[in-house]
Amino acid sequence: MTIKRSFAVLCFILPCALALAGNHESVPAPAPAVGDSWTYQYTDVWKGAKGNINRMEVTAIDQAGVHVAIKRAASGALISTQLFTAEMNPVERGGMHFTPSFARFAFPMAPGSEWTSDVVGDNSKAGKQWRYAIKGKVVEWEKVRVPAGEFEALKIVVEAQYADVNDASKVGGKLTETVWFVPALANYVKLDYQDADAAGRLYSRDSWELTTYAHKGAPPLAAVMPALH
Repeated sequence: MTIKRSFAVLCFILPCALALAGNHESVPAPAPAVGDSWTYQYTDVWKGAKGNINRMEVTAIDQAGVHVAIKRAASGALISTQLFTAEMNPVERGGMHFTPSFARFAFPMAPGSEWTSDVVGDNSKAGKQWRYAIKGKVVEWEKVRVPAGEFEALKIVVEAQYADVNDASKVGGKLTETVWFVPALANYVKLDYQDADAAGRLYSRDSWELTTYAHKGAPPLAAVMPALH
């Protein structure tokens, strides 16, 4: 993976448990731990309909990466397993295996950071392979409210043009992820996803918002929320 980063002028002002907008220091890679979990409300934005509430739970961390179980929040029923890098970039997700990982993040990050990456996604069950040309950028620190509370997050936009791995003329389309990443939680609190066909017509819009979390490095929400106002 080829990554290019450019950083704006950094300015350290005050430390804060959830990295407030006033703190412009570079954000290092997260440190997820076994037992960490993030529960998200899924919404089909295209249809305006809320879907399932699922929990991402870290079950193991080894040389392969961070192993995550996806479970129904209400019942605890296992839906699937996924694999991420130590930086929480997807390796195996939804039947797709990425080589190298899908570069959602490129740490360290700060407003103005940029990166590019060429990735192959292989869905062996569907018999499809796609080549993704990824461009990522950290836009700014932004306050965002989700069911879990209000957070100051790094707003990141990732765009990926994808085409048939064996025939670049067979353009599949372009996907865009807008991610709000909170360093103290080692993950995002909101993710907006949209997919467009080769002609640029949108056909999919989805959103995931954090409802609850458990991260060993994160302070209780009640302890940090007053600092945000």
